[in-house]
Amino acid sequence: MEAELHNTQKDFEKAAMYYEASIKAAQEHKFLHEEAIANELAGLFFFERGIHPKSYSFFKDSITCYRKWGANAVATRIENDIQDKFDTNLMQLCPIEIVIFPSDIILKEPSSKKRQLYD
Repeated sequence: MEAELHNTQKDFEKAAMYYEASIKAAQEHKFLHEEAIANELAGLFFFERGIHPKSYSFFKDSITCYRKWGANAVATRIENDIQDKFDTNLMQLCPIEIVIFPSDIILKEPSSKKRQLYD
């Protein structure tokens, strides 16, 4: 809330500080949904200031948090927004990392050829 207040008052230095403090507090208290929202708002803030690489990083972290939280529709919305906001050159400089959650992993029995390599 304080970050948004300082942003509307055009005190951008304090706003930036409070956005980052909000994210850190959410991480420390393990409030994943708050961390997701704070990252998204920070991404918007830095995008509006023209600080695109930093903005992109916050959006990326927001997507990760939303996916962990199970808000896949929101994560997809942000992914679509990113494609609209950023050109491909910036996206290549700051690629989105693919995050694999334990529930996404499929364990398979190794083939006999692979097993021979390890035996």
